[in-house]
Amino acid sequence: MASVRAGSRGVLTSVLSCSVFVAPCAFFYARFVWPFLGLWVAFAGVRWQLEDEEVLRDGMMFGVLSVAFMNRSLIMCVAKTWQELDFWEHVAQESTIMFFSGILISLALPGIALYQNVKLWTQDRRSSRELPEDVEAFKIPSHLKSLILPCRTTHARIFPKRYAFGYSYLICGFPIIPASTTMNEIDISLVEDRWKGKWWMQIRAEDYLFRGHGELGFYNKLKITLKDQGVGVDEWLYAYLVTAPRFLGYSFNPVSFWYIYDHAHKLKKMVLEVNNTFGERRIYVLDGSSPSTPSNESDNGSSRKKLNKDDFADEWIKDFHVSPFNSRKGTYTLKTLNPFPSPTLPSPKIDNTITLKSSKDHAKLVARIYSTEAPLDPAGLGIRGTVRFILRWWWVGFMTFPRILKEAFHLFFTRRLHIWFRPEVLSSSISRTPTSTEAELQEIFQSYLNYTIETSLDQWNITYHTSIPRRPQALLAPTHVPGQPIHPKQLEFRVLTPAFYSRFVHYRHTSEALDRECLFTDEKNRTVCISNPKFLSQLLSRRKPPSSEDHTPSMTLGYLDKLRWTMLRKLRCPPAAPSYSINPKPVDSFRVNDIRALPFSDLDNFVRSFRGGIFAAKYRRAVTKLFLAQRLTLGFPEVITMIDMLLRLVMSYFGVQMLIQWAKEAANHGLGQYLELPPPGSCVAELRGATLEWYRLCGVAFWASSCHLYGLLKGYR
Repeated sequence: MASVRAGSRGVLTSVLSCSVFVAPCAFFYARFVWPFLGLWVAFAGVRWQLEDEEVLRDGMMFGVLSVAFMNRSLIMCVAKTWQELDFWEHVAQESTIMFFSGILISLALPGIALYQNVKLWTQDRRSSRELPEDVEAFKIPSHLKSLILPCRTTHARIFPKRYAFGYSYLICGFPIIPASTTMNEIDISLVEDRWKGKWWMQIRAEDYLFRGHGELGFYNKLKITLKDQGVGVDEWLYAYLVTAPRFLGYSFNPVSFWYIYDHAHKLKKMVLEVNNTFGERRIYVLDGSSPSTPSNESDNGSSRKKLNKDDFADEWIKDFHVSPFNSRKGTYTLKTLNPFPSPTLPSPKIDNTITLKSSKDHAKLVARIYSTEAPLDPAGLGIRGTVRFILRWWWVGFMTFPRILKEAFHLFFTRRLHIWFRPEVLSSSISRTPTSTEAELQEIFQSYLNYTIETSLDQWNITYHTSIPRRPQALLAPTHVPGQPIHPKQLEFRVLTPAFYSRFVHYRHTSEALDRECLFTDEKNRTVCISNPKFLSQLLSRRKPPSSEDHTPSMTLGYLDKLRWTMLRKLRCPPAAPSYSINPKPVDSFRVNDIRALPFSDLDNFVRSFRGGIFAAKYRRAVTKLFLAQRLTLGFPEVITMIDMLLRLVMSYFGVQMLIQWAKEAANHGLGQYLELPPPGSCVAELRGATLEWYRLCGVAFWASSCHLYGLLKGYR
């Protein structure tokens, strides 16, 4: 059951919060709508107490629709008031007011968003820069500064069919340095390292390297990444990041280059941060120990030139899916020019060439990005230069993804290239960002996994990698009983992609889910990786006798609650088929059906029990949505969410319309219906006044609160 906000203070807060959405309608129509709006607020308060997050969206829709229906009446009321006050009488016309109101609203909404963005950026930049007494400021080399680097990127596909294109591209360079160094030579970073650049063009630490944790700053995130790859802090001093920044808040960044320099200001390593269009990421740490060798088929038929002393080159195995027109096999080679070969260099240059070679050492694709103009210092642009720069380059970042789609269209329909379906990421890569549903299911799954450990006859220490940025890792172990020896079995449970959680709930048995998602499937379909699979049978089968709590339901279920759980059980279906099938296609003359019974799954039983009852409401809602999506919308839960929102919008629309129509009749002609005598020359009498018949009043009350009744119908158990 959803946790309830306790106390009279929580009730008062919920009532006041929900009253905000009906304030315009209550103020304008006064006593005529108060009973109906009071009922609306009461239902909203109940949902608020039950922590129903949808009540805020329903309230916003009700408030916006109310203002929209009252728009004409409000304008006439304001115009009448201004005329009575003789205030700008020539302006107090309906058409003029509507025109200027539309302009003000259109400018106010983006203005508020922009103000909040600038305010947040300013607060971070104004954060305390005072250092402790035992700290001295890091002395940044004079040649390192933040720069804007106008570039051009080219892609030349050589095999199996030739195709090339090139576009202008805008990147920026930022020095990544420790803010200061303590007397013990420990580097520290300040808050300002979380953001770099201007408010209109910036980068955020949370967007780079491992997911989230922007509070660490760029330098500390880089230090952790290098340390995980075995690079000690004494092997490097600072870095220079070349990346596509957020331009007016938007960014799509296929690849970022981190140039790593040592204490002698020599380029020693590079970090390539590669992102694909699916939101996945791979971080390659290169040290130049495997310089690229000439391929069997170069792009121009000539041998590769010898590297200069200022060049950096390396070669590594491809293990990350970037393009649907290339498999995950092959190798990459990188040749890059050191942008800062000497502190006396007047302006740095970017020139990076990446070559994709097949497993047979044939060059397939050559991608290059290089400087086309002298770099710009954003600090010296001024207002006029900034405006001129924005007008010239604002569209480049926004066009990156459409350009990718355009070239993919040509490769598929014109060049007829083979399509490689997206495989699941390997453990060396970073999965996509989880959806809100997957984040909720992860919390429930972790509690279930912990319950499985607690009820096992054996002792376990499980390192659980969640694939959720906010809580990436957890160490699960049973509660120690004094006097018993401690000999736990070690197990690493690594979720490779958040899709594991949305697929796991489709299976009725935990063993079946792990078999199909890990043990007996193609590596390209694997969503979870387990270090010692032989221990799984012991973890799942060697269980303690069930306690009374295991059989005790979390709450007494009513008829509607039982009906909701029965619907979930009957909606359960297999998850979407993996991209790479391992089973032979059935013969057309035979049809295979699953004739097993449809009991509740292991996870269902856990959530319905006393131990997992706290998750029952959000689990049942989330899983029902996933099952409906798999059966009705090709596995896209976003479509179910849109249908649900559209249904609530329609309910709110009819509710507001009926309420305001009734209130207008009451305000203009009074309560109770009567026949108005026809005007001279007419023989048709009109029915005036607001009806007081009980069934009509119940209908208005029902439709006015229909969105809340619909939300309550979904249940909270």
